[in-house]
Amino acid sequence: MHAFAVDRLTPAGPTEPRAPATPARRMRWLLAVTAVTALTALTSGRAHAGDFSVGLGLGADRGHVDCIAAYPCDRGSTQAKLFAAYQLDPSFELQALYFDAGRFKGGDITERGTHFGGRFRVSGVALSAGYRWNIAPDWSVAGRVGVANVRTAFDYADPFSGSTSRSVIQPIVGVGIGYAISPVWRIGLDVDATRFKVHQTRGSLRMLGLTAQYSF
Repeated sequence: MHAFAVDRLTPAGPTEPRAPATPARRMRWLLAVTAVTALTALTSGRAHAGDFSVGLGLGADRGHVDCIAAYPCDRGSTQAKLFAAYQLDPSFELQALYFDAGRFKGGDITERGTHFGGRFRVSGVALSAGYRWNIAPDWSVAGRVGVANVRTAFDYADPFSGSTSRSVIQPIVGVGIGYAISPVWRIGLDVDATRFKVHQTRGSLRMLGLTAQYSF
């Protein structure tokens, strides 16, 4: 009976298995986007020192997941992100982002009404446009809006077995406050928000973290 339930839970896929979007593959995507942006800027003669930047962030996040009574539930995790940006002018910039939102515990229900639980990992890549306001010497506030490809990898809990994944395109927004500790280094506090999908249910994902950014 359990084997039958697993078959019902596992979504039908293509006859040829698709290679998973691993973190390494997503990092290559991020680097490719950054390289194309840099090449475009250089060939157009618009790039100057300090127009490009790379950074990382670490912190906590919270994913809104459904809790099933028979399974553990944990909506909090840690998150990390890597990003690269190109400054169009002193206020506007384009940003490519990879984020790993960590692991959550929760559950969902299939179309046939079968409850299941497990552990899942959320990650994604995003492109966004942002605007920065200088509010005081060395201090600034930034806002970003863009689109993200968010992937959820789900491992079923007993009595089921196996794993599956979901990828969805979702909007992503972010705000942050930053302090320039030198002409090339900036530290800050960022908040980013998007959505992800478990099986049928979509939930919100909010990420809060400290960032460090280097311009060149």
